Amino acid sequence: MSSGKGAKNKSSTDETAGKKKVSGQEPEDTSNAAILLAIREQEERLTGKIKLAVREAVEEMLASEIQALKAMIEASNSAVNKLSEDITQQAEAGRKLQGRLDATLANIRAVKHYVGDLQKELLNLRQKVAEMEDRSWRANLRLVGLPESAEGENAIRFLQDNLPRWIPSLAGEKIEIQRAHRIFTTQDRTSHPRTLIFRLLRYQDREKILNGARALSATPTHQISSEGRTSVSRLLFFPDYSNDTAQRRNTFDAVRKQLANRGLRPFLRYPATLKVRHNGSLHFFERVADVESFMAMLDRSPCSASINKKAFLFYFLLHPKRPFIISCGWNVLL
Repeated sequence: MSSGKGAKNKSSTDETAGKKKVSGQEPEDTSNAAILLAIREQEERLTGKIKLAVREAVEEMLASEIQALKAMIEASNSAVNKLSEDITQQAEAGRKLQGRLDATLANIRAVKHYVGDLQKELLNLRQKVAEMEDRSWRANLRLVGLPESAEGENAIRFLQDNLPRWIPSLAGEKIEIQRAHRIFTTQDRTSHPRTLIFRLLRYQDREKILNGARALSATPTHQISSEGRTSVSRLLFFPDYSNDTAQRRNTFDAVRKQLANRGLRPFLRYPATLKVRHNGSLHFFERVADVESFMAMLDRSPCSASINKKAFLFYFLLHPKRPFIISCGWNVLL
């Protein structure tokens, strides 16, 4: 019994000691937690102060650079704004300039059209003036090749006496001449005698002289004897045209010679149309380029004409001194 009581007392003693031990540990844990909490709060405050200090230090260090950068940004923004304004102004000026350019182009087109009409009208008027001059000079003739002073003091009497000699078809014709004179020129009169212009009373007489000169087998000549020497001059008769018509006709001189070398007989119609007969066909040309193309075609075409010996002998007996010409793009003289 005593032993049992002793055991109970021992166990109760142990429990009491354990309770005392637990109750002594709780205050210690509470103080530790408080310390840790205080440490954390202190750490947080310290961290905040450090961050604030670092921020202030960084801001203090970069303050000048930041201010400079802000100034640069503001200057850049100002420049961009000014540039934008300039671009806007330039765009507006460009739109105005484009409008003016469109108006100018429209005016230029209108002026070109107007100038074209004026050029056509001017050409028409020049042609009318040239035609009027040609009509007023239709009874005039130009005599080229007559030596200087051969007509003496009375050119009209000289022409009336010598025209039938130069052109036998005028024999018995009463050719009335109103006036005659030499044209003014700055060329040497000894080597190039001045052209003699004479005006006939009737246009029909002019045609008789021209047709009679064309019908001659040889060019008419005029002989002059001086100091025992006799000189022979070839005489050429031409219609008297206005300068405009004469220039247009002169452009055909070179091609007329080339056609004549090919055995063809070109003829200039008024005002400036070249007539050519080839292989029985008539060809009319108003431009030199067309005549050159025609001659090139003749040069490319083979000669299709065949020579009839009997016809050649008959022609030779009738005209022993004249060449027999075959016209087939080039001339063959037999």
